[in-house]
Order: sequence, then structure tokens, then C-alpha cells
Amino acid sequence: FWQQPNKPDTQNTTSSETNNNTHASETTTSMSEPLLPVEEAGKESAASTTTDLVQDDALSQASDTLYMATSTSQSYYNAADGTTSHNEDNNPYWKKVWHDAQNFNVSKWYTPMCNKYRWYIVAFWIMFWPLGITYYPKFLELTDTQFDAPSGSLAANATDVYTEAYEKSDSMQPEILVYVEVSEEYHAVNPQDTFTDRTSQLYSDAKNFTEYFDAYAQSLIAEYNEDDDTDEYYATVGSYYLYESIGIPNYGADQFVAADVPSTYIGIAYASPDGKREDFNSDLEDWIDENEPASCRIRLTGITAFTTATRESSEDDMALMDHVVLPLSLLALAAILGNLSLMLVPVLCIITAICTAGTLMYPVAQSVSVTQFTPSIMMSISIAMSIDYSLFLLSRLTENLAFGADLDYAIENMLEHAGHTIIASGTTLIVCFMGYALFPMDLIRTVGYGATIAIMSCLMVNLSLTPAVMFITGEYFLKPGKTMSMLCCNQVGNPGRYRMRFPPASEDDDNDEQAADEAAGEEVEDLNENSGALTESLLPKEKAKAVAAAVHYDLDVDTPEDIEDMRNSIWYKSGRFLIGPKGIYALIGLCLIMAPVCYFWIETGKSLAFDLFLPKQSDAGDTFDDYADAFGEGYLAPYKLIFDGRETNTSVNTQECFDVMDTVIQALSDAGKFPATPSLEAFDGIHTISGEVIGYGQYMDALSCGIGYQCVNESKRTIATVAAAQNSPEGTTTYTTVILNTDPYDGDGIKWLDDARDLLDDFGKSGQLQGFQVVLQNGATVTHDAIDDVYNCFPMMIGVTLVVVFVLVGAFFRSVNAPLRSVFTIGLTLMFVYGLAVLVYQYGWLEWLNWSSVKNTGEIAWLPPIMSFSIIVGLGLDYDIFLASRVLELRLEGYDEQSSILKGLYKTGGIITAAGTIMAIAF
Repeated sequence: FWQQPNKPDTQNTTSSETNNNTHASETTTSMSEPLLPVEEAGKESAASTTTDLVQDDALSQASDTLYMATSTSQSYYNAADGTTSHNEDNNPYWKKVWHDAQNFNVSKWYTPMCNKYRWYIVAFWIMFWPLGITYYPKFLELTDTQFDAPSGSLAANATDVYTEAYEKSDSMQPEILVYVEVSEEYHAVNPQDTFTDRTSQLYSDAKNFTEYFDAYAQSLIAEYNEDDDTDEYYATVGSYYLYESIGIPNYGADQFVAADVPSTYIGIAYASPDGKREDFNSDLEDWIDENEPASCRIRLTGITAFTTATRESSEDDMALMDHVVLPLSLLALAAILGNLSLMLVPVLCIITAICTAGTLMYPVAQSVSVTQFTPSIMMSISIAMSIDYSLFLLSRLTENLAFGADLDYAIENMLEHAGHTIIASGTTLIVCFMGYALFPMDLIRTVGYGATIAIMSCLMVNLSLTPAVMFITGEYFLKPGKTMSMLCCNQVGNPGRYRMRFPPASEDDDNDEQAADEAAGEEVEDLNENSGALTESLLPKEKAKAVAAAVHYDLDVDTPEDIEDMRNSIWYKSGRFLIGPKGIYALIGLCLIMAPVCYFWIETGKSLAFDLFLPKQSDAGDTFDDYADAFGEGYLAPYKLIFDGRETNTSVNTQECFDVMDTVIQALSDAGKFPATPSLEAFDGIHTISGEVIGYGQYMDALSCGIGYQCVNESKRTIATVAAAQNSPEGTTTYTTVILNTDPYDGDGIKWLDDARDLLDDFGKSGQLQGFQVVLQNGATVTHDAIDDVYNCFPMMIGVTLVVVFVLVGAFFRSVNAPLRSVFTIGLTLMFVYGLAVLVYQYGWLEWLNWSSVKNTGEIAWLPPIMSFSIIVGLGLDYDIFLASRVLELRLEGYDEQSSILKGLYKTGGIITAAGTIMAIAF
């Protein structure tokens, strides 16, 4: 960041170098005087005058020497005798190499390179526009909300048991539910008709629809098998009318027809190529729209429908960002910069960063599962960080120009200071989001990958495209004409909101140098008259022309108007109060106010409930709500209670198996211990059907009777049909469907799962399972185990992130105190944010506003706490570094501690506030 100080050579230094060092030392003496307290510094500065013209090299060496005087890193330089400790021999070549390395300034090398290759840089980044237009939509299509069970988890073990025992395809997809209800128009005319009344038109319409629907689904599956030259894909369509056709209408009515609401449903269990899952879902939905009978209202829901709704919501969010968020963010940026024409720069950077990130994420999405909200997060980050970085860079550029610098030096200074700041902040943000790589789920890791790629794209684009565009168009954008100046409330030719120190000379004025000298002379007089000012120029007060030269390189001369503006600003007043004797009490009071809110962070929830992830308005969500009202929330994600006797080669058609099933099912139906399954009505299998326990003898008798109308007893036909459907081909495994009376993903449903697993574990240890392996599959098992894995890794991710951030911030500022302060303040911010979220969403503190965005949901979804951690840490450090860098820069220029803090806060407070506002708008 700051140049390393020039190191004087040893006693063999040439006379010319000695003269230069002598000149630098004299200048340093003049510059170091303002390190006195503020008031004394002002008096000394007003009284001091010199006669020599300050040259560029002298200023640079003086600044370097001042840095050495204030730096704590002096292991390579002995100020007393002027020797270097790193190289005891006096080899001139190595001394020159070391000297050049220590004094290398990246911005001095990088700036002319950007100027020289400015057209190539612009052409290179524009090349990503067609790539982004091509691959970003493809990237969106590859996103998903499904994820596999963590390796070695109970859910993974149960899935393996089921797929191996039942020889199921690995291409099984979540079940699709087709909810069928009577249309309002038909019900008004025929209120007595039901879906099971064979004499009604409703029955006829629904039955015909179901049969044709089944045929269409099978035709789609046949196409998939033909395309992939396989037979592993299938679709099993269950409905009341299917069960009626095989002679078990009563069982079908119990399973598929609602008791209190005139509705039924069709369940589709299927296997298809992963890339065709949403296509299969949308094809069925289109067919339903085209073939829906007038007597029915038919809608589709289920996990796949939720996935589609979430993706469409993400696309809507991105459209909202394009049409609303981006213009608002740009207006905020224009207001803080004071130059409307400069808005073209962030627009170019945003478009380029989005196209670049989308192009780079496409191959990632081809290899791993990317969650559907990753594009929205990437879009928000690309917009917010591009505008933030443009704000940091362009505000520094316009400030430099307002202080009289030419375009080349203004851009160099911008890259040296603001460029370093955004590199530091971007690096810390990348570290925070790369912490997601520690999580076991691809869906979480890919959020980190996407955010990292988005931030890296923003950094590279802003640090190259911005200076290139400024070199090309700076004369037009940075010297607004009369109309543009009126729009921006600026003077003609003023590049931004800062007051021009040297107004642009008239085109007819042939005495530019004389005018500059006169202006500089007036500047000196004003500064000398204002000897009591808080922040005087720290460069020596030379002749008028010398001050003009000094202004060009220091860019930090304060006029009386500047000082007055600063003293009237809220940033100066608040900073003055906080660093004063009463400031500590204000900070303690603030901490005490925050403490009660921070306390609630320990209650931060991690709910798996689906409705917390669904868009506010979605057909799939509304359909599921109606379906849940008619049948129960548990029908969305039923469990399979699997009894596997393969290890001991024990058939399910044995008394032992029925004894084990009776032990387990009777225990799980205890309403006191398992309120989510309070009765046998929740279980359906060969042991229990429609709430009735089936004895072993009754079961064997039903098997001998068989399925279909060859068995005249419907009860026996039902038992035999259930056995055929739920027993494995080898006859050593069976499962019982478990329907909870609550949402399997809410708190009560998760408690039932944990308690049921504990019960099965206890039964296994006590030998009550008689060699059978009993596991729970489907339901919330996969999601529950995956999220548990994530939260088990969360503390490690927090620890690693904070340690790396501590090291990075310490390296950036060469300090131990700076990262300690950062970690403390960010930790306090995290606790406050989490605590406030608990109070708003779990306790309903803002329910009185009647805003859907802050309504009391009773719980917090599992994802926001994880996502917000990286965002809070990253942005907290981002703004911290921006402020601290400016304070440290001023301190190294010679301001005393209080002056550097106050001026740094004044210079950056408004910019940080604008950046935070833009970030809030973007998210």
C-alpha cells in the first residue's frame, strides 16, 4: 500500500545520493513539525516558510522518511547510523536490487500500463458480454434445490437399504402430487356429487382424466428410456381410481379421498434423468391445463414444483434488481459522487462482472449441484460490490481532480489508495465466502464458490476497466458542461461534489502559469490566516508556486471553507464527541442498549420448514396449503419405516417379523411420547392398514387369497395388494408408510424424527429387533441430517474465517490491535443481528407493522444465519478497512492522532453510509 521508505546507502554512498538524502532530511524536518498537537501544529504551520521549490523526488523521499519515522517496522533500517541490517556485505548490485524492491510502487507501474493498453482492456472485458448472454441462462437451468444425504449419515444408510432391497433406480425423483378438487361452478350446481359416486358426472370426469393422465405420464417416461437406451425410468401413478380398478375401493378412498373436503389427489412416484425432472413436471402441468375438465380444478404441487417456483422467483428477483434495484443504487451513487455522467462506469462494471461470473460458474454448475438462490446472491453481490468499488474509486478520483491533480496522477493516486482498500476488502470477503468450502453440502459450498467468483470478477473488472475507461473518456466525464453541472448541482467543469481548488482556466487565458501562481498565493494567505484550523496542510508552506506543486502531489490542502464544512458535518461532530472524555460513556451506553438484543442470538433457529423457503406468492405453495388442509401436512413428505431382514436372511412372512413390527409401531403410536403419530391411523403397511392391526395369521390367509377379483374378500385383497406393493422382491424387507399429523420439516416433525431414531437405536441395542435392521427413510431425514452436518461444521467455519481474517487485517495494517478491534466489533454486530432476527421473526416484535417481510413466522430458516455470517463479516471488514486505511494514510502524512481520525471519518463517513445503503438496496 504505502511505499517503503527510501533507505540511505552506507558510507560508500555517492555524493549525488548524499545530496538527495540531505535534501530529504531537510524536508522531513519541515514536514514532521505538524506531528505536534493540533493547535500547536496549526501555529507552527502558519509561521513556517521556506524558499526552495519542493520537487517531486524530494517530496517522495520526505514522505518515505516520514513513514519510517512513524512505522513500527524498523528491522531493516537503523535510523541512527543509516545502515541496513539485512545485508552486511556492501555488494552494490544487491543493494540496488533491495533498494528497488523496497521502493517499488505497484500503482506507478500499473497506471501507465492501463493507459497504454486501455483499448485492449476494454475489448477484453466486452468479450465476456456475449459469453455471459449465452451461458448465464444455461447456468440458471442447472441450479437445483435437491441434495443427497451426507455420507455415513443415518439418512444415507436408510437410502442405501431401500435402494438395494427394492432394486430401485438411482434416478428416483421426489413424488409429484396432483391435487384435484371440485370447481366452484360445478359444486354450486351439484353440491351432492363426490369423487366416489359412480353415478355423478364428477366421478366420470375425474376418472377419465386420471386414466388419460396416467397414459400421458407413461408416454413421457417411454421417451426418456428410448432417448437414453435404457429401461430404468418409470412412473407409478397412484389414485383412488387405480385402487378401485383392482378391487380395493375402500382402501383407495382412505388413502386418496379427503374426508371433509370434496377433493382427491393423484400421486406420482417416478424415476427420470436428472436433467428432465423439471421438464417432466412442467409437461404434466401443461397437459393438465389443456385437459382439465370443467367440473374440476386441478393443480400440481410437490418438491419439484417448489423447486420450479423457487427458480422462477430467483429469476423475478434478478429482473427486479435490473429494473428497480440497479437504478436506485445508481441514483445513490450519483448523489454521493455528484457527477451523473460517471454512472456509465459502474454500469459497464456491473454488466461485465455479471457476465464474467455467470460464464465462470457455468462449468461449476455442470460438475456439482448449485442451489437455486446462488444466482440471486451472485447478482446482488455483483451489483452491490461493483457500485461500492466504483464509489470508493471514483470518489477518490474526483477528490484528487478537485484538489488540482491532472488525470494521470489522479488515477495513480486513486489506484494506490482506494485500489488498495478494495483489494483488502475484496480479499477478506473472498476469505469469508470461501469458508463455505468447509461445509459438507454441495449446495452450501457452491454458494461460496458463486460469491467468491462474483467478488473476484468485481475486483478484476473495477481495478482494470475503471482506469481504462477513465483514460479514454475522462476529459468528457470529469469536466461536465453546463447542463450536466446543473443536474449534478456542481460548478461547470467540477468533476464531483468536492470544491474545486483551482477552477479550470478560461480557454482564452494565455497566462495559465501566472494564474496558477496567483491562486496558490491566495491559498497560502488563507491558510496562514487560519492558523487555528484543525487540519492544516502538512506540506511545508513554500512560495505560492511551491504550494501549487505540493497540492498536486499531496492532494490534501484544506481551505478555510473545507475546514468550516468539516466542522459543520455530523461526522466531525460525532467523531469529536466520541474521542472526547464523554465518548467512552456513549460507547458503554450503546453496548448496554445492544446487550439485551444480543442475548437472544443463542435462540437463533434452524428450521427446515418448506414455507420459509417458498416465494410469498406461488401456485405450488398455495396448492400445497389447500392440500394440507384437506389431507394433512404429513402427506407431503411421508416416512418409510423399513424392516430389513437381509442380514439374517429372515423373511417378512414370519411371526418374528410381525413381532418386531408390532413392538416398533405400538411404541411409535404412543401419543404421550410421540404426539405427531398419536394413533395407528398414522401407519400403513402389512402390519397396520387404515388403523387396524393385522395379525400374522390374518396376513398369511390374505396372501393365500391373492390380489384382484379372484379373491372375493375385499379386506384380504387389500392386505395382499399392500404386501405386493411394499414387500421387497426377495421377501426379506418391507416398509410401513408413516404419515405425521404435522409438517415433517417443522419443529414438532423434527422432534418426532429424533425421538423415533433414539427409540430404534435403543431397541437395537436391547435385542428387541431380533436381527432386523429398522430404519426411517424419506420424510425429512435427508434434509435433517444434511443441515445437522452443516451446523456441526459451522463453528469450525467461524473459527477458521476469523483466524484468517485476523491474520489478513493484521498484515494489511501491520498491527495486532487493528484485527483485535475488528474481531470484537464484528462479533458484537453478529450477535446483535442474530438477536434482532430472533426478536422479529420468532417473537414478532414488528408484527404491528403488518408487513409480510417482518411478520412473525415463529421460526427462522436454517440458511439465513449461515449466509448472513459471511456477509456481515465481509462487509464489516470492508467498511472498517476503508475508514482505517484513510485514517492511517492521514497519520502517515503527519496529522496527529485526533486530526487523522476526525478527518478520516469526515472523508469516508458519507461514502461508507452510501455504500451500506446501496448494499441494503441490492439485498
